[in-house]
Amino acid sequence: MYNILIVDDEVLVRTHLKLLLQNLSNEFTVCGEATNGLSALEKIPRIQPDIIFSDMRMPVMDGLELCRQVKNQYPDIQIIALSNYDDYTYVRGALKNGALDYVLKHKLNEEYLLSLLTELKKNLNVQSGLKSFPNRTVSALREKFVNDLLGEVFLSEKDIETNIRFLGINLDLTHLIPIILSVDDYARIEQQNNLNQKNILNFSICNIGNEILSKYPTGILAHIEKEIYCILLSFASEVSQAKIEGTINSLLQQISSNYKKYLNISVSFCVGETTGHIIDISHSYTRALETIRLTFYSDRQSILRTKSVPIPPSDLAGLDYSLEKSLLSLAQKGDYEKAEEIIQKLFQNMADQKENRSSVQMKCTDLLSIITRISKKNKLDLNKIIADKISPDQIFIQFHTMAQFSEWFLDCFLNMCREIKLQLPGDSSYVKSAIAYVNRDYSKPISLQSIADEIGISIGYLSTIFKNETGHGFTDYLNSLRISTAVHLMELGERDFHKIAEECGFQDYAYFFKVFKKRMGTTPKTYLRRFE
Repeated sequence: MYNILIVDDEVLVRTHLKLLLQNLSNEFTVCGEATNGLSALEKIPRIQPDIIFSDMRMPVMDGLELCRQVKNQYPDIQIIALSNYDDYTYVRGALKNGALDYVLKHKLNEEYLLSLLTELKKNLNVQSGLKSFPNRTVSALREKFVNDLLGEVFLSEKDIETNIRFLGINLDLTHLIPIILSVDDYARIEQQNNLNQKNILNFSICNIGNEILSKYPTGILAHIEKEIYCILLSFASEVSQAKIEGTINSLLQQISSNYKKYLNISVSFCVGETTGHIIDISHSYTRALETIRLTFYSDRQSILRTKSVPIPPSDLAGLDYSLEKSLLSLAQKGDYEKAEEIIQKLFQNMADQKENRSSVQMKCTDLLSIITRISKKNKLDLNKIIADKISPDQIFIQFHTMAQFSEWFLDCFLNMCREIKLQLPGDSSYVKSAIAYVNRDYSKPISLQSIADEIGISIGYLSTIFKNETGHGFTDYLNSLRISTAVHLMELGERDFHKIAEECGFQDYAYFFKVFKKRMGTTPKTYLRRFE
């Protein structure tokens, strides 16, 4: 086993090279990383690398000086210079001072590295004896330890302590805080990337996160599942709550900004409650895991805290029947103003109740059903209705927050109501306005006179142009709309004829029956039997 030390002040270069090396061969393991030559020199006695990959341009101590120092102090270590096109002077100096070769950063690939390392093995004189586990194996074992710990696999404190010591994890046994890290928009990222790309992203998240944690007294980051990661911190020697909060805030800010800078992803966090002893960490972790789901009600890059956020109920429920019925009726008439009010209230109620994502999805599916049914009934082009051209099957993948869902559905209903209004009869603005008033207020005691007053024209003129443009007298059109609404309510399951008559604007129950039979050729009771 040959140990490799990577020295570069750019975390993205280190991560990329480390990933290439770990996928290359079991003979080579990355035993450490450093951000400059001085840091590398301090680590060499402890990690005992056989090979050093070093950048040339670095702060504090550059690669050229590192080569000089290593040549004098550790002549058996092989050095490979990492360079850019404009680093020729540095590279030439490095080669004069013991570097065996150089690699252009933009040409780093597995094939070239394997060829290079194969040649390096011929020059290495590694003393025999037991080597440490490969870094890849150690990382996997540490991740397994965290997952087992959170899953309550360990039966005793002694088992936990033994694993922490054996795996070299910087973590105390008391005063621990779990922090959930969740990748924002993970469903979209998962859809756009293949398995290998997702593995690379997971590796990079863990590598960058644990490198940042290495600068803190304690801490470890591990992947749990899909978009979920867990950070464990311990504050056994810190009594000041203000300092603990300051440390956590600083850490989360560093992690968030580095992921945005190097991986172009945003993440959200939930800080769990402090656990007295590590063996009890699972409960605090579970609470934090439940809470992180509530980023759905906030936004990207949120920081939640378990204690301040109530956990939503797990009950599942679709749209309330009366609400669904109202939306169907309003959309059918193109009444967006009232539909908008209902939809906004619906999403606000879900936000106030902090309903879980599954329940929200059920209600959204019911709203999609309304859009589909109204569009099919009115022969509308769905392409003109779907907001932002994001198809319905993609909204649960593309959208991350409640606000995005609300905005999308409001736009869809607006587009649908506009398309329906275009189908309304009438040529003049007067008739179109009259029909809009009828569609809006049909359940009220309206008349041709009241509508003429609203529009601002005489009742005689409105009566004439209304019949000329629609082919129907006003009363005939109003009754036709009311009976159509009554039939629609029956199809939705309404069985109370008094309630149907009232909702459709008939003040006289007997008159409702008379008009219904004239329009439909049968009584409401007989018509209703077809649905039984």
